[in-house]
Amino acid sequence: MPQAPSLDAICAALDLAPHAVQAFDPAHPAFDAQRPLLVLPSQFEAARPELRRRYPASNVARVVRGGGVEECAVAALPFDAEAWLLPALPPEEDLRALAGLRGVMERLFAPDGCPWDREQTHESLRRYLLEETYELVDAIDRGDPDGLREEIGDVLAHIFMQTALAQQAGTFTLEDVLEYATAKFVRRHPHVFGEEEAGTMEALLDRWESIKRAERAASGASEEKPQAGALDSIPLAAPALQRTQSLIGRAGTGGLAPAPVAADEAVRAALETEDVGALLFAAVRLARERGTDAEEALRTAAERFARAFRALEASARASDGDVAQADPAGHAAVWAAAGATPGLAQ
Repeated sequence: MPQAPSLDAICAALDLAPHAVQAFDPAHPAFDAQRPLLVLPSQFEAARPELRRRYPASNVARVVRGGGVEECAVAALPFDAEAWLLPALPPEEDLRALAGLRGVMERLFAPDGCPWDREQTHESLRRYLLEETYELVDAIDRGDPDGLREEIGDVLAHIFMQTALAQQAGTFTLEDVLEYATAKFVRRHPHVFGEEEAGTMEALLDRWESIKRAERAASGASEEKPQAGALDSIPLAAPALQRTQSLIGRAGTGGLAPAPVAADEAVRAALETEDVGALLFAAVRLARERGTDAEEALRTAAERFARAFRALEASARASDGDVAQADPAGHAAVWAAAGATPGLAQ
């Protein structure tokens, strides 16, 4: 059996500098498809499925075989070769890697990129990010795996848009974002990445809050600016019920004493004074005391109402009528679907 050529001989045949070689490693099959990839015979079996996932089937690779170099489509790479060299993919063809999406977004926002994208700012993209985020939440609520995959992709694209804009302005880079996020989650999970024991769920949450307090204190001290308050990180743009529930919780962990009036009493008092804002605030307090997510509770009740109304609407259409002419019991059932309604069947 002829001796397999050395790596130096393969690099010479491919006119490839050894330092430029990115070798496929079956033990760690992740690789950068935007750089040339060298695959040796012992790796062919493990590499082929991954190559077919990452590269278009018609893409041309260079193959060392019989001492010569020939070209071959990725879909038909021969196993009797001495080496395969996969060419670097442009970002728009590197579809299964974060680097591909990043490259596409940076290209769109470049001076010679898309005219619409070049006009965008962090602020102008804000509403689209919110829309995509709500569509992601809808996919979660529907239990729709395909929709979930697509909507995560749309939200992720917007994250890369925001970082591309920041990088272009010299504010920060994607690497800065990654450094912050990775360090934060490692730091906040010492029971996973350190020597601490997780303990009870209550102890875990207490530890989480103590870490966050330490982070806020360190941030205020290191940057010589006023220390951040307990409520400062709660976004103004959050849905009102969600934000209110977070404000109440953060104020409590920030040292605020419990309310002198129970939440159900506050609800009754707000009803008597007809103060709608106070009523909603008290309702959020009540939800929190009972371990309920106020935003999700209202979303669920609203969806029950919507389903009941659509059913009434469909029934009216089926009988060539309209909703206004439907039986009063049908109207009552729509209101009853949203929750407890005195005098109406549930």
